[in-house]
Amino acid sequence: MLLRRILWGAVAAMLLFALYNFWNTEKERAIIADLQKQISQQVQLQQQQEQELALAHREAVILTDPRSLKIAMPPSRKDLPALQATWHAALGIVVTGQKLPVPPANRTLQLWLIPKAVGGKPIPSLASRPDANGKFDLLVANPSDAMEATRSLAITEEPEGGSQAPTTSPIWVGAVSRK
Repeated sequence: MLLRRILWGAVAAMLLFALYNFWNTEKERAIIADLQKQISQQVQLQQQQEQELALAHREAVILTDPRSLKIAMPPSRKDLPALQATWHAALGIVVTGQKLPVPPANRTLQLWLIPKAVGGKPIPSLASRPDANGKFDLLVANPSDAMEATRSLAITEEPEGGSQAPTTSPIWVGAVSRK
């Protein structure tokens, strides 16, 4: 009888120990899964920051390289500030401006490359919005046309996401010409 109680006690102790180990293992798995999720988020954040740094570097080179072409983009209305475009043949186009009015929430500003070819249609490029302070900064890393084939750059206000053809008159236009 005593032996039976000892055996049942040992079985109960082993069962409790097994349940404790199971509970502890599940708790550790949850901690590990949470840590893996945090690591994955940190890796994504680091990759995003590396991409942003590379774009900022590219933009800085475009803006400072003496081989880049500076293109003044005066506004079509006197109440708007001028924009400045800088085009580096190998690295792309940067368009910047300050104190721009922010378009309505469902509208954006889109860059167009106007070809030199007679009858050529405007080539759509990227669309972007000024920030809340009116700062506009657009980097086109891979323009869809060559500088030599482009007569001018234009910016229009378009529906959110941009358009395949301009839906409004250009607000800013700048001639692309090497002097």
